[in-house]
Order: sequence, then structure tokens, then C-alpha cells
Amino acid sequence: MFSVDTNTIVGQVGVATSDNGGLSTEQISELAVNKIVSISENAPEPIRQQAEAFVENVRNVVHYHIELARREERATICHKVREVGQPDLADAIRRI
Repeated sequence: MFSVDTNTIVGQVGVATSDNGGLSTEQISELAVNKIVSISENAPEPIRQQAEAFVENVRNVVHYHIELARREERATICHKVREVGQPDLADAIRRI
């Protein structure tokens, strides 16, 4: 439990949920981008447009690297599972 002074301004709060598994790459990317970049509501239009283009670039970079990390982690898991003598399980994991 906590109390908030009535003069305190609390920033935006975001929540992401998922069904039948973890968060998607898109959801994780969006969470990361929202932590990395924000655009002022008072920004002049040309600056806002430039900032929105930058946000899209950051989103693409974050998305790519999250996908890469997921593929590499699966490859490592497949290798470890194959090492302990479970090639069929390793192949099933690889196909996920």
C-alpha cells in the first residue's frame, strides 16, 4: 500500500497481457520502445513528425533483435537437448 500526494503527477502506466503463452515480439518491442522514447504532447509538428519516424526506426531495431534473441535461444536449447540424447525433442523445439 502506498499513498500519493494529491499534487503528485503520475506518468502513463502501460499493461500488456497474453493468452496461451508469453508476450509476443510485437508486445515486447512496444514495451521497450515506450521506455526508450517518448514524444512531448507540446512538440511542434515538424519535430513531432521527426520523433515519430525515429520511434518507428527504434521499434524496428528492437523487434529485429528480440526475434534474433529468440531464435538464438531456441538454437541453444536444441543443441543442449540433442547433447543429452533427445534428437526428436530437439527437432520439435527447433520447429517452434
